Amino acid sequence: MRVDESLEKRKRIPDPVPDEGISALLKWIHIHFLWLLIGCYVFAAFLPEPGLVIRKLSWGNPYAGEITAPMLLLAVLLFCAAAVVRWEQVWQLLLRPGILIMGLVCIWLVPSLFVGMLGWVVPLLLGETATSGTLVGLALVAAMPVANSSVAWTQNSRGNVALGLGLIVLTILLSPLATPQVLKLMGLALSPQDTAHSEELVKRFTGTFFIVWVILPSLAGMLFNRIVGAELIERKRSWIRFVSALALLALNYTNASLALPGLFERPVWRAIFLAGGLAVALQLLGVASAWLLARMTSLDRESTTALVFAFSMKHTGLALVLAGEVLQQEPRVILLIVLATLLQHILAGFVDRYLTRHTTALS
Repeated sequence: MRVDESLEKRKRIPDPVPDEGISALLKWIHIHFLWLLIGCYVFAAFLPEPGLVIRKLSWGNPYAGEITAPMLLLAVLLFCAAAVVRWEQVWQLLLRPGILIMGLVCIWLVPSLFVGMLGWVVPLLLGETATSGTLVGLALVAAMPVANSSVAWTQNSRGNVALGLGLIVLTILLSPLATPQVLKLMGLALSPQDTAHSEELVKRFTGTFFIVWVILPSLAGMLFNRIVGAELIERKRSWIRFVSALALLALNYTNASLALPGLFERPVWRAIFLAGGLAVALQLLGVASAWLLARMTSLDRESTTALVFAFSMKHTGLALVLAGEVLQQEPRVILLIVLATLLQHILAGFVDRYLTRHTTALS
C-alpha cells in the first residue's frame, strides 16, 4: 500500500524544477512591471538609437507585404494571449453577447460625449488658442478601436482574455463604420476630403494588415491551445506570460524611441501638461465606465479586469497614422496622441498593481 501511495503521489505532483526559475523571474517582472515600463520610456528618451534600429528591421513578403519588427512583436503578444484562453470563458462569452454589445457602446459613445462636452468647456476656460489642436487629438484617440496591447495587460492581470480579444476584434472590424461617425459626433472640423481620407486609412488597416497581424496570430494561439491541451498550457503558463511581458516591453521601447526624443527637443510645457491631463482624464473615464458596467451586470473579477483595460486603452498607433496623414500641420494633435500612448500604459501598470494587491488580499 505504501509503495502504491508513493507512486500515486509521484504521478499527481508535477516536476516543479523546470519552471521554478522562470516563475520566480516572472513574479519579479510582474511586481516591478510598472517601473520596467517607465524605465523603457526613460531609456528611449535618452538612448533611442537601438529602438530606431529595431523599428527599421524589415523583411519583404509577397503575401503579407513588408514585415517589420513591431509587427512581429504585435503577433507574439496576440499569440501568447490566445494560447492561454480558457475555453469555458469563450462559451460564457457566446452565451452572454449582451456584454459585448454594451461594451462596444461604452467604448465609443462614452468617450464621444466626454470629448464633446470638453469641446465646449475647455476653450471657454483656457481660450481657443491654447487648446487649438489638442482637442482634435483627444477626439482622434477617443474614436479609435481597442488597443491590441490591452489583451497583454489583461493576460498579465489574469483577466478574461477571451472577452479582451473579442472586444479588440469587434472594434477593429467595426471601426471603418464607427470611427468616422464618432468623429462627426464629437464635432471634429474636418473637410469632406480629409474625412474620406480618414475612412480610407481605417479601411486599409482592417484589410490585409488586420487579417495577417491580428486574426492569424490569434487563431494560431487558439489552435496551439487546442493541440497542446489545457493541462500542458497550465504547466507552461509562466513561460508564455514571460514571453508576452518581454514582447510588451520591447514594443513600448521601440514606439517610445520614435516619439520621446522629438518631444523633449522643444518642450512647450503648458501644451504638454494640458495634453497629458486630458489624456489621463479620458483613460480614467474608461476605467470608471468599465467598473460601472461590471457592477450593473454582476461580472466576475476576470471579466471586469478585461473591461477595464479594453475601455481605457485605445489604438493610438492608428491615431498617429491618421493624424500624420490628415492633420500633419497640427503638432499639438501629435503631441496628445504620443502622450496618450505613454500614459495609458502607465495607468495600466497602476491598475495592474492595484488588481494584484487586491486579489492577493482577498485570497
